[in-house]
Amino acid sequence: MKSTYRNTGLLAVFFGLVLTVSAQDINKEVYVVRPYEPTLSDASKYNFLPNTSAIETTVPKFQYSITPKHLQNSFEPDPIKAAKTVTTSLSRIYNSWLKLGLGNYSTPLVEFNISNLRSKETAYGAYMRHKSSHSKISLANDDKINAGYVENNINVYGKRFFKDMTLSGNLTLDQYAFNYYGLNTELFSSTPHLEKDSLRQRVYKPGLAVGLKSNASDKQKLNFALDGTFDYFFDRYKNKEPRFILNTSVSKEVSELTGGLDVSVDYSRLSGDLDTTNNTIFRFNPWISKSSPDWSFKIGFEAVADISDITRYYFYPQINLDIIVVKDVLVPFVGISGSLQKNGYQQLFSENRFIIPALSLKNTSSNFILYGGLKGNISSVVRFRADVNLTVYKNFHFFINDTITGNPLYPMQNQFAGVYDDINLITYHGQLVISPNENYELSLDGKYFNYKMFEQKKPWHQPDFNVSADATYRVSKMEFGAGINIIGTRWVKDYYVPDEMRKLKPVLDANLSVQYHYSKLLTLFANLNNITDNSYLLWNQYPVQRFNFMFGFTYKL
Repeated sequence: MKSTYRNTGLLAVFFGLVLTVSAQDINKEVYVVRPYEPTLSDASKYNFLPNTSAIETTVPKFQYSITPKHLQNSFEPDPIKAAKTVTTSLSRIYNSWLKLGLGNYSTPLVEFNISNLRSKETAYGAYMRHKSSHSKISLANDDKINAGYVENNINVYGKRFFKDMTLSGNLTLDQYAFNYYGLNTELFSSTPHLEKDSLRQRVYKPGLAVGLKSNASDKQKLNFALDGTFDYFFDRYKNKEPRFILNTSVSKEVSELTGGLDVSVDYSRLSGDLDTTNNTIFRFNPWISKSSPDWSFKIGFEAVADISDITRYYFYPQINLDIIVVKDVLVPFVGISGSLQKNGYQQLFSENRFIIPALSLKNTSSNFILYGGLKGNISSVVRFRADVNLTVYKNFHFFINDTITGNPLYPMQNQFAGVYDDINLITYHGQLVISPNENYELSLDGKYFNYKMFEQKKPWHQPDFNVSADATYRVSKMEFGAGINIIGTRWVKDYYVPDEMRKLKPVLDANLSVQYHYSKLLTLFANLNNITDNSYLLWNQYPVQRFNFMFGFTYKL
């Protein structure tokens, strides 16, 4: 027994030592010889197909009944009135009207128009106008000089409507008479004695125009227009310039694209006592355009041949893109173009009638025009436009007082010659029109001009800005109008002052008008012009009439 307890004790001591040693070895690092590689046993798969046999269903049956009940309603509809027949007759028109007016400075006005009434086959008529003034204006030295003028215009017109086209024609006669009254008073102490007709100029321009164009409203059909104009411009000094213009254009829509071609020839020949000058411009302008609810574009080019003393060729891109961000609300636009302006005797006279007789200058090329801006409507009553235009000009002309020519009026320096420069012009333009209703409208328009000159010191006679505002208001039988025009600072060439140039003051011209519609036939009017009574200068040495008015009436016959 004792031996058994002894052996049991030895075993207990032995196992205790083994556990102690094993506990000490637990904190030792263990090194894995290779990574663990898990394995999956094969899956057991069912090897049968689904059964497509129909499943029997039982449709439940319901039985129910509805007991109708009358709904009490006290609503009674109003009876509908019988429709009235609305007249569809057109408003009455009159085949003629006469306008007569008389103002200070002995200024009569006569206008008369006569035409046929409504017709589906023809439209024809005649228009005549006469306005003259027999006044004297004070010069810088307070001497008064005759500054009267005469304007006569006659136009006989007609149209013949055919099924597919319209034939039109015009006969015109324009006549202007005026005085070169803008004498340089610094050249003499008092105004010299002049014969009555020595400063007088008279110009005449009879003309004929004929046109033929298609009436197709469908753009997919071939549309065309052809027109020709001939006029004969001459003055009292026997200078004459006949001019012939032929324009033709065709357009057609194909696969939602509209393509067209415009071709024109402009020929004139100026002849006088000293020289004869031919001036011809040929234009070739193909284009394509397309519109969608989101945008519209027109792209093409214009090839121009300028044929005068020498022949010059120009190529102008014609690109315009309108992006309709919000229809009729916000429309950005951008474009590139160019053009050639003719500077014959007629064109220069329309810009400044006090030029040297038979003045002819080089044609002006707008080599590059880049423009862009925004247009649209701020609300239902406010329209706007804002844009910027960069134009690179070649042979841009400016008017300066003639001091070198040998014509009989040279000592007075009261006529204008032309000088050239190649310029860059940036024009900033803004326009706002407010029209709450058909009885009221206010329009504002402003331009600011930034000239970059290369040869001339200043852009002679060109303003640095121009702002105008016009408003009309109608109430009952009365119609009121007001207008303000502001012309900015201009520079003129003057050889008798330091730096040989002088500044013209800005111009403020304000006008008022009133019309009283006494009846459908008779309207009385009154115009008040230059109400600030300023004797400002539009051209150097040429003051305008001060405050002037005209009263008269218009009567329909």
